[in-house]
Amino acid sequence: MGYYDKITRLLHWGFALLIPLQLLSEELMKRPKPGRIRDESQIFFFEMHEWIGMCLLVLIIARLAWGFVGAEGGWSRLFPYFSAQGRSGLADEVSHEIPGWFKGKLPTPGQEDYIAGAVHGLGLLLVFAMGTTGAIMLYGMEESGKMLGFVHDMKEIHEILGELLWIYIFAHAAVTILHMVLGHSMMARIFSFKK
Repeated sequence: MGYYDKITRLLHWGFALLIPLQLLSEELMKRPKPGRIRDESQIFFFEMHEWIGMCLLVLIIARLAWGFVGAEGGWSRLFPYFSAQGRSGLADEVSHEIPGWFKGKLPTPGQEDYIAGAVHGLGLLLVFAMGTTGAIMLYGMEESGKMLGFVHDMKEIHEILGELLWIYIFAHAAVTILHMVLGHSMMARIFSFKK
């Protein structure tokens, strides 16, 4: 069973802590809008959402950069569809492993894991897109909270991506729990600093 390098694990710790906080702050906040009255807790959670969002954007850029320059498996692990070997490995895993999923069979995680790598890569792109659209909203909205044109369009995209992120997080957690039920030490693989 393959372990991730320490920097990847440290960044994953950051995601595991900040993404749920970000999603929960979104549920408790109210963003400024012209004429909207907000109480102190709604303002607090909005500001929390802004700060965590900017921290996550920095973390996601660091993770994507680390995938490019130093992570074990690097970009080929996160984006296997960009190389002939990756596409071939991904197609092989899809054809051999997915039918077993419907019978409750998940393979023991190993070094290749093209499907898992591709899913993680898509998750990173999703969080990157959320952070980018959130930053455009933060710096592009008027002091009153009014958003026009491009900034308003980014708000709409940000909200759709937020729904997709909820789905991604629940699915990611569910698959991790299923692996653990089947005896695969998934938590040690990403969270432990011991090999």
